[in-house]
Amino acid sequence: MAETLLETAQTGGLPFPDVLRGLEAVVVAIISAEGILLDANRGFLLLMTRNLFAPEVGDVRDLFVSPRFDELTLMRARPLQDSVFRGLLSFGQAGGRVTSLRGAIYAHDEDYLLIAEHDIVRLETLRATLLELQDDLAEKQRHIIHIEHRAAKLQELADAAMRDRDTLLDALARRGGLPNTD
Repeated sequence: MAETLLETAQTGGLPFPDVLRGLEAVVVAIISAEGILLDANRGFLLLMTRNLFAPEVGDVRDLFVSPRFDELTLMRARPLQDSVFRGLLSFGQAGGRVTSLRGAIYAHDEDYLLIAEHDIVRLETLRATLLELQDDLAEKQRHIIHIEHRAAKLQELADAAMRDRDTLLDALARRGGLPNTD
């Protein structure tokens, strides 16, 4: 599906270097002011398909969650920067699966150039945190198993003590009665 979208997307607009076309961790797209995808690399096309988003051919306006595409069209380049927007971009479906990327959007004539990347440092931090949590969970599970074994042994001891008590009470009852403890 991504290859078909890529063939459809490469119809014009700003050219970008071929070296960017096959990249998946970097997202590059050229989008018209009307929200029509003019050109895109593999990363952008995969982003579209991963978010279970089925736009009309070329229309990507609804893919923009934050900022929304209509908000982007109202933004102007900031002084001393040539970008219309720079920061965290969220793509997908509001209330559904959303992918966040760090990047910028540049205005050129009537088109927008999107350049963004997955936040690798954040992903690595999340991966390290996940591994720590998995280690903690494994340790807690081992501790629970140890406590369950200990509880089972204590239950066995309690059951044995109850059997011994019952045996002693039976022996006392046969000897002529239980002593009066009053």
